[in-house]
Amino acid sequence: MKIAVCVKAVPDAAAGRRLDPATNRIDRSVELAISDWDTYAVEEALKLKEASGEGEVVVVSMGPEKAMDALRKALAMGADRAVLITDSALENADLLETANALASALAAESADLVLFGQQSADGGGACLWAAVAEKLRRPVISQVSELTVDGGSVTGKRQTEFGYDTIRAPLPAVIAVADSINT
Repeated sequence: MKIAVCVKAVPDAAAGRRLDPATNRIDRSVELAISDWDTYAVEEALKLKEASGEGEVVVVSMGPEKAMDALRKALAMGADRAVLITDSALENADLLETANALASALAAESADLVLFGQQSADGGGACLWAAVAEKLRRPVISQVSELTVDGGSVTGKRQTEFGYDTIRAPLPAVIAVADSINT
């Protein structure tokens, strides 16, 4: 099984996050690190690969050249490959432009499963995975705290205010994992 994990390089929290006064955007001139939320998705992909005994885990990201430094953490965790989409035209990309770029790269990868962290550490919008799933025309399950793959389908369990939902979807699919998935 081929698993793609979308990750985002964000300003390292240890370096301090601040707004650029000229643009009122997050200052990305500091050292970048993989978003903590995305490390849960990478870990889950590696667990799924290990359980199946075969396959590939590829991390996919969009950002500047220096974002590759952050992707090295996913490679150090055990991911097989990293794909970085970098283009100066995408520098101030909005949600839809980002979703289009990621969906194009993911379509070329032909992954059976695409994992995202539930949100990013710098924006917290928690909707990019839905936009990418729409562009790819794949089913999506969000807030997943437990994930199983069985043949041609995936089952995600997520906590709600009334208990748990268990949702099954055919592969290929997009999954947004919660931070509770690997505790």
